[in-house]
Amino acid sequence: MKVVAFGSVRGAPGVTTTATLIAGALPDPSVLVEADLAGSVMAVRYDLGREPGLTTLAASGTLESDGWREHAQDAGGVPVLVGPDSPANARSLWRRAGSSLGQTLVSSDATVVADLGRLDDEVPLLDRAALLVLLVRPVAEHLVTLSHRLPMLRGQAQRVQVAVVLVGEGSYRPVDVAGPLGVDVLGVLPHDPRAADALSGGGTGLTLARSRLFRAATGVATTIHSAIGTYGEPIGAAK
Repeated sequence: MKVVAFGSVRGAPGVTTTATLIAGALPDPSVLVEADLAGSVMAVRYDLGREPGLTTLAASGTLESDGWREHAQDAGGVPVLVGPDSPANARSLWRRAGSSLGQTLVSSDATVVADLGRLDDEVPLLDRAALLVLLVRPVAEHLVTLSHRLPMLRGQAQRVQVAVVLVGEGSYRPVDVAGPLGVDVLGVLPHDPRAADALSGGGTGLTLARSRLFRAATGVATTIHSAIGTYGEPIGAAK
């Protein structure tokens, strides 16, 4: 199946929250993979165990299409492969077993949603991804950083489509980003701390379901689903 990776180039625009929402909203079965080299947060956020997860999946050496399932935990209805919470251990895991993990995940029977966090010089699963979605705040300092990182990211993964989702309020509209940077803007997510808190268990499911964040993320998930189904074609037009 396809790998859809989420990351940021500056700050903390809510990569984990967005990746979790998208994984839960995609129409096809999906699994969230914590591939953040800064260390995972899902175990703490959802009161999960450190294992099973990516470490046990790597040790198993399975290549079966559904072999990942016995290593996944439930995060509010979303299956997640928890990564190491230590940055040193996370980096060591991907350096040691990144190739085999990538091969296992692309043979999965589910869409793989990879949470990369803030992108480093090393980017796990980038060579396996069909689509890299960069979360960016629509403010000048974030867009300047994006303009510098885009050529490097495109050079690292020449066969990967790169797109943007704008997060929160700022001075720039999707059309202001898409044209000058030559990148598709898949949508805009509101800054909604209350809904994000509900997603991580600090609120009610009704709060999340009624939120602007949930509705916007569902729309982005629909766009992503269409995009990965037409690999190599334009993702969509900014409005």
